[in-house]
Amino acid sequence: MKRYSKRLAGSVLALSVMIASGCGQLSKEQNQARQLDIPNREQQNADRQLSEQWNGKTTPAGEGGSIRIQGQSEQATIPFKTVNGVDYVVGPEFATIVGYRFKWDEGAGIFKFGDNDAVFELKPGNMKAMRENQSVELAEAPILHNSQVHIPVSAFAFLLSDEISYQLQGKNMIVNASGVGVTGTIDGPDEPNTGSELDFEEDPNDPYKGPTSTEGKVAPTLGLSRWSGGIWPFGEAVPVLKAVDQNALINQAKRYIGVKYDFGANPYPQSGKFDCSTFTQYVFDKYGVNLPRTARSQANQGTSVSRKSLRKGDLMFYYVPGRFKSNKVVGHVGIYMGGNNMIHASPEPKDGVQITSINKAYWKQTYLKAKRVAD
Repeated sequence: MKRYSKRLAGSVLALSVMIASGCGQLSKEQNQARQLDIPNREQQNADRQLSEQWNGKTTPAGEGGSIRIQGQSEQATIPFKTVNGVDYVVGPEFATIVGYRFKWDEGAGIFKFGDNDAVFELKPGNMKAMRENQSVELAEAPILHNSQVHIPVSAFAFLLSDEISYQLQGKNMIVNASGVGVTGTIDGPDEPNTGSELDFEEDPNDPYKGPTSTEGKVAPTLGLSRWSGGIWPFGEAVPVLKAVDQNALINQAKRYIGVKYDFGANPYPQSGKFDCSTFTQYVFDKYGVNLPRTARSQANQGTSVSRKSLRKGDLMFYYVPGRFKSNKVVGHVGIYMGGNNMIHASPEPKDGVQITSINKAYWKQTYLKAKRVAD
């Protein structure tokens, strides 16, 4: 999230660091000072943080907003702005506090927000919003006020009721923390497979298994997925997947390594940048596979694949951690490329299209599903 004010960034970052560090867990130096009974400022500050965690601490966030820690629970308070008798929430402030990325597309006059791609699009003055490529009719239109997009409070029931927990109290929106954390960092060390249910494994029958080469490979089939013209024996329709040379597709994807990430990126030929889902959409389009615009919508395509049976070219879907967001909602997508690596467009740990090992605690914990959209 790079587009909010330095003051707001500072307050949210400081609180994030406090939470990530354990809210009172002492460093090695602090423990040594305590053992030697030597008072120091760092120890006093750590004690104060621990006390505030259990007795309640409110940190300013945004124009009148705040994040409150009470014991092991957290709440964010986002104040309403009333304009001409209608209650609104300032779009950038809401996105920042909850943990979404956002962008004002000045050319199109559209406010976009989401995790690693633009799931939600709002246009000031327009009663129709976009959610996951679907048009949603709002009760009241967003407005542009004081050069900021204001989202009507009534819109949240249509847009976000299933992915954030909130209540309306007086002239405030109270957002509750999810209570779910991720222990690993996005650039943490690789972890060897230990037989855990979180381990990723490859399908030993993947015809493209091994070095990425297109020589001597024949497009695979999925067995019963082709049964009776795409119908299972019991009558259930199964998508007939397009035959694609997955090694060629991976080689094509690798051509864009280093292309910069841009949240809500417009099509690559115009913008020269990708977000996570425009990257997968663009690469697969080269091979005649049409994917929708967002990671969430792409997760509804193709056939489901076990994390224990991955093949090259499978799409891998993850949630993006956030204190106030659901951990059940797709927020990121990458392409499995074999060898426990994926290629994806991401703002971190690097900025842009990159190859990342999925054998990290972060990816194992945030993984949601895999889909095969081509065979």
